[in-house]
Amino acid sequence: MIATFSITKVNLCFLSQTMISIAHFEITRNGEKTKIFSQESSVCPICGGPLKVHGTCIRKVRQGEHTHQIHLRVMECRHCGKTHRELPEGLVPYKRHDLNSLCEIAEATETQHTCETSTWLRIRFWLAWFLWYAQNVLDGLITAGQMSATFSPGHSLRRRTASFVRLVVNSGNWEQHRSAMTRKDIPSILVSS
Repeated sequence: MIATFSITKVNLCFLSQTMISIAHFEITRNGEKTKIFSQESSVCPICGGPLKVHGTCIRKVRQGEHTHQIHLRVMECRHCGKTHRELPEGLVPYKRHDLNSLCEIAEATETQHTCETSTWLRIRFWLAWFLWYAQNVLDGLITAGQMSATFSPGHSLRRRTASFVRLVVNSGNWEQHRSAMTRKDIPSILVSS
């Protein structure tokens, strides 16, 4: 499902959108380089204008034990001049791990996780906070009439997280860099063992 959102002039000044989440893309590999090309026709999330390719950037992502370099396209709006990175589904803004690794770490028990305990706790807390935040973003978009009330993010942790990352990024509601999170930052209802 490709969700589109209308952005009113009232909330334009509060946006710091620098990404567009894409679900349909082509991957090409040439040795160590992985390039992502969108198969979607995206529009500027700020003004709705057409986008053109402005360049590329490199994103390092951990997938399990390996770190990969992924070349992402940088798109520029022909109307407002803002630039946005195309972020393929499976990558989470401002996170070193890909979505599958984040979910795998979060689903691991205290004796099963394969990373440092502080990393395991930080990822679990961030994911609990993010799902709570994304549900509130969805509720707000439904109330504002910008999203269908029948939208379903999915039931598995991976599907739900992927749907919510796309929703939050493309609606301009991504809160930047919440990695240094502690237990006190999480609503108590979300903290469970």
